[in-house]
Amino acid sequence: MADEKLKEDIDWIKQIAEEGKKSSVVGGIIGIWWGVISFIMMIVHWAVLTEKLNFSIKNIGWFWLAYLVIGTIGTVVLGNKLRQKPGFNSLNSQIAGTIWMFVGIGIVTFLIGSFIATFYFNAPFWLFNAILPVALICYGIAIGLIAQISSNRLSIYAAILSFIFALIMFPFLLSPTIYLIAAFAILIVAIMSSFSEGKIK
Repeated sequence: MADEKLKEDIDWIKQIAEEGKKSSVVGGIIGIWWGVISFIMMIVHWAVLTEKLNFSIKNIGWFWLAYLVIGTIGTVVLGNKLRQKPGFNSLNSQIAGTIWMFVGIGIVTFLIGSFIATFYFNAPFWLFNAILPVALICYGIAIGLIAQISSNRLSIYAAILSFIFALIMFPFLLSPTIYLIAAFAILIVAIMSSFSEGKIK
């Protein structure tokens, strides 16, 4: 009986694994959405820091708040549309969604920690700049994991590129240029990782 039960468990695991390999990852359009609005926000931040835009850097928090609100609204709208697509509830899509959720939580944790450190413990304000390479490292990990479960070769290149961009950013932690680099890095990585088999899913 024990051997029979073990065989059934193994067969079940194999079946789940095969289904996972065959299922697609849906949600690339959400990645494109965040890539585009992140590109715009990074350019705005860089322009304010370099005085290309006539806004005080003290008010940049309002821009970031608007960015988060607009991004979230867009995600909800696109997510509702994606529910109608085949593969939305596939195993791989659920895993990918979970990966991105925890990556987002990790980045927000770093953001909150930076806020507490700078405003309550006199840490330097450039600590906020460190969020950018840290975010790209997190992106690389997430994209790399999703590339493995979806066998998306382009996403593997996007993950590697994400790590390279993160390395490039570190020497610019004290420079507004880091936001310019981040703008193009996020846009390129988002577009590359959102394509699967020649199309966005």
